[in-house]
Amino acid sequence: MMKKTLSTLLICGSALTASCANMNGMHEQSIVTESVRVNAPADDVWQLVGKFNDLKRWHPAVKISKQVSDQRYLTLQDDTEMVEQETARDDSGMSYSYRIVSSPLPVAAYHATISVMAVGASQSEVTWRSSFDAKGVSKAEAEATIRGVYRAGLDHLQQMYR
Repeated sequence: MMKKTLSTLLICGSALTASCANMNGMHEQSIVTESVRVNAPADDVWQLVGKFNDLKRWHPAVKISKQVSDQRYLTLQDDTEMVEQETARDDSGMSYSYRIVSSPLPVAAYHATISVMAVGASQSEVTWRSSFDAKGVSKAEAEATIRGVYRAGLDHLQQMYR
């Protein structure tokens, strides 16, 4: 009887803890990571990818990019607008991080890092990684949207170095 009561209390306690965690907004964020191998030295690729305001030079969805201080204001090909803020930069490590301030994308609490890593002397790998919450759509739909944004940019970047 004592074992059954203890087991019941443990199960109820676990359920209550999980329920309270969900009510307090504690949940697992989505994480999306996409990479591409580029036929160019990492330093050359970083010269293009590493400039926060140069996303328009390698991502086909971006029509206009204007930077003011640590924020870039993007106009996309469909004339929607986004604002992103650079939050960290490591030029020697070839990476920068940013967050979305405002966007038509179905995400909230979005934070991302773009990095370039040497793969031998004449190739590099570009990785785009983010964490975020889905907003207005399912987690799977938000992840598919972000993955599509990354693939469009990374695939275009790879084509630029063929």
